[in-house]
Amino acid sequence: MAFSFNHQIRFNNSHEFNNPFGRERSSFNDTMRANLIQFVRKIQAINIQFTCFDFDQFDFSGLTETDFVYCDPPYLISLGTYNDGKRGFTGWSEMQECKLLKILENLHQRHIRFALSNVLQHKGKENDILTNWANANNYLKTNYLRADYSNSNYQPSVCEKNASVEVLITNYEIEKPKTLFD
Repeated sequence: MAFSFNHQIRFNNSHEFNNPFGRERSSFNDTMRANLIQFVRKIQAINIQFTCFDFDQFDFSGLTETDFVYCDPPYLISLGTYNDGKRGFTGWSEMQECKLLKILENLHQRHIRFALSNVLQHKGKENDILTNWANANNYLKTNYLRADYSNSNYQPSVCEKNASVEVLITNYEIEKPKTLFD
């Protein structure tokens, strides 16, 4: 992954890793090594469990108020390859979007904090389901992210100014670092 295009993970229909080499853009360096070591030490020092299955198969009933749930689903209004249900993924549709939002509502009712990464607008499209959900639930905090893709290998047409409105929606107030938010 460290040597692949934009450090991404991507799989083909045979579920084999197939991201192209990130020539002159991606590498495994001393900073990445130090971050990886720090990360491994941290997860070894705390009580953490990793799972691998669809979000709607996860048993949320064991979570308590001390837990935190972070969701970064496929973006409904984008054309990500993971949206189509191929390459080992279930796919993402309005049905999955609504299921996830119901789960988050349930977590909030149980006083479990969550954060949801998503986009409200992308290339002239609007995620009406997400926008309406955020507006209907006054406990939600919509944090607008200012993304700078100037160091990305993506084509310039993808990086047009105002092409996307990226958000982090939480059910709690967060302190906003000056380097990430306006």
